[in-house]
Order: sequence, then structure tokens, then C-alpha cells
Amino acid sequence: MLDIGWAAVLDELCIQPGDLLRAAQLPADLLGRERPTVDAAGMLRLWMALAGLTDRPAPGLEIARAIPVESFSPPIFAVFCSPNLKVAMERLALFKPLFGPFRLEVSSQDGLLSVCHTSDTGVDLPPEFVGFELAFLVSLARRATRVDIRPRLVSFVNLPEKRPYEAFFGVQILRDQSNRVVFSAEDAFRPFLSANPALFSVFEPELRRGLDELPSNSSVVARLRAALVETLPSGRTAIGDIAPRLGMSPRSLQRKLGEDGTSFQDELRDLRRRLAIGFLSNTAHSSSEIAYLLGYEDPNSFVRAFHNWTGGHATRRRSCNMNNQNRVVSIAGISGDWKPDTQRRLSGRLKTCAH
Repeated sequence: MLDIGWAAVLDELCIQPGDLLRAAQLPADLLGRERPTVDAAGMLRLWMALAGLTDRPAPGLEIARAIPVESFSPPIFAVFCSPNLKVAMERLALFKPLFGPFRLEVSSQDGLLSVCHTSDTGVDLPPEFVGFELAFLVSLARRATRVDIRPRLVSFVNLPEKRPYEAFFGVQILRDQSNRVVFSAEDAFRPFLSANPALFSVFEPELRRGLDELPSNSSVVARLRAALVETLPSGRTAIGDIAPRLGMSPRSLQRKLGEDGTSFQDELRDLRRRLAIGFLSNTAHSSSEIAYLLGYEDPNSFVRAFHNWTGGHATRRRSCNMNNQNRVVSIAGISGDWKPDTQRRLSGRLKTCAH
């Protein structure tokens, strides 16, 4: 769904809609439709075309700055109605699927607010696209608070041109395993001057209906991720164990996942990888305990899997994080029904079993 006030953005950038759609190889009447919709590939083509037509050294920054408040669509306007930045990011993460096959993973650690941007499709996102997304989050925070908020940390999987982004964020940008912005505890709870609970109550029902109207295969992926989180510590992670929990046969589940460009094993592996990084970064659990929480019978299997995922060793990853106090790695957030406290819930199960 294209719902960020494209007409106003293009006008701000002095770009003709027809030029943009031709460059992106999309229908000429797309932006004039009542519910303009494109797939993941079309969304990226549209954005790359926009970046090219912007013709600036850091197009992601220019596009983020070009989104005027008065043209905000209901999802973004609802975010502006939030009481503070933490609630705003959680709401934006909830409604992010309305904008395309992307998601935000929001987590808190020691009061710091971490927001990670990822793609549902597993596609490597262009650095300037990620730059636009992260710059927009910071711009939103600054506009809503009227404070020149500077994040504590900004990281990219693939770095864009550093100088303009560092000037915008006010901090050095880093290369890391996630596209992420981290805010201080003070900024996370800084009041929004635009807070309006009454207005949010008007927008919320329609936004939730929009989520319900998303393609059914998207909800299957979200339901699968939630089911895997619940069953991981039991070790019952085969598709034959999970499919009945979703009310379908293993073959039907695999087919629906295939339609969404993923598979059962891809989702299981991705969830374990994200959780492993989160546990190693944010807890003191041993490798054996993490192996249990991830559903491995043998700790050595976890160690080998972690090496395959990251090319490194679990113990070395933990040492690296402990020696760098300025680094914050977000808990593995999953779209759909994933909640920010997932890691704490799984750790709680470990404590329960210990007793």
C-alpha cells in the first residue's frame, strides 16, 4: 500500500508523478487509484526511481525531509498522536505492514530504545532506502518533540555516504549486522507535543481493519513466528508439530509460505538466529541454556549453527559485546504478533525449569 502522501512528497522534490512511474516501470495511473498497491519488487523499483530522480548526494535524507507533516496519512498521523517516542515506535511497528513488506523491531534494554528496520522478504535493502527509513524515524522524533534529538547509535548493514548522514544524525554511523537507531532513555519517554489520544482513538479502528485486510499469507507468516516462539524450548519445532497449531496440514503450510517467498526452515532458522544474537547480547545465559531456549537438544548443535549463521563463535560474540559498552543489540523482534518482551518470556521459562 502506497500511503505516505506521495503527491506532496513529489511536489516538494519537484518531481512529476508520470516521470517517477515511468522510471519505476509501474502503471501510469497508480498514484491516482483509491488504494494504490505494489508488491515488494515494485516498491523497491519505485523508491530507487525516486532516489535517482532526486539527483542529490544523499537522496534518502532529502526524501525524509520532504515528507510534510500536513500530508501525513492516517498511520503516520496516528503515530504523531502518541504520548512519547517509545509508544510512537511501538505503534509504527504495529502498522508498518500497511506500507509494504517491511517491519520495525522495537526493544528496550537498560532504558535505551532500539528500533531495527528489516524486510519481510529477506531482500538486501539499498543503503539509501535504509537511510531514508532511519532518518525519518529521527525526523519524526524531532518534529513531535520540537527538540533536536540525537540518537545514541545508528548502524547500517551496508553504509551509505557517511558525511551527510552523520551531519543529520549528529553521531558517527556504524556498520553492523542490523539497520538500527537507538535512542536514550530520556528521549524515549520525552513527551510528544503532538500527543492526542482522542484523535488516535479515531484512527485506530480503521488502521486495525487495514491490517486485517492484508493478504492472508502475510498473517500465516506472523502466526507461524508466534507459534515457533511458544514451542522452541520444548524442542518440538518440526513442521508436523507446528502446522496443526495453525489449523492446517504441513503441506498447506509449506505452500502458503512458499507463496510469500519463504519456507518453514527459513523462518525457523531466522528466528533462532535473531534470538541467539539477542540472548548473547542482552543476557548472561550460557551457551547450553541458550541452546535449550532455541530448541536444540545438544549445545554443540547450537554452536555449529551460530557459526553457520554469522561466521563467528557464540562466546566471541558475547565477549565483543561486553567489551563495548556503547553498543546496543536489539532483541529479535518479529512482525505480526511478536511482543517486545519475548526474550524475557523465554528466559522466564528457563528459570521455571530450573526450579
